[in-house]
Amino acid sequence: MNFSSIVALVHYNGDIITDELMSSVFVSEVNKYFEVNNCMSLSVLKQTILNLFIVSDGKSYTVDLCYRCPVTTNKLKTYGSVAIEDDNDVQCVITYAKQYEILIQFEIMTFICEYNEVASDVIWELLERELDESLNIE
Repeated sequence: MNFSSIVALVHYNGDIITDELMSSVFVSEVNKYFEVNNCMSLSVLKQTILNLFIVSDGKSYTVDLCYRCPVTTNKLKTYGSVAIEDDNDVQCVITYAKQYEILIQFEIMTFICEYNEVASDVIWELLERELDESLNIE
């Protein structure tokens, strides 16, 4: 694999809006540019993006990523949003974005939130209690 990098516009905790042509548009109040490369693992990419927006405060965060990619249907060019979920996705996204970098800007939407560790048993107990209460079961 050849080393390849590209500058990405990263949107922080914004919205993905679908316009009248069913095309995805990324909107956020805060965004930054940074260089991403196809040798990054998903965890390195997430940590790099987290460092762009969050000051190190000792807390844990979850980071979800998606990118905006061109989709051509019936000679109409629109954009879709696709999740970045593993290391292979990172490599594919960068390779794909490099093919279109002259035509479109590479954009990533990141959703960052503080991680609250809750045991799965506790979650199931809460859901079961809510269900019981809604069905009036004691």
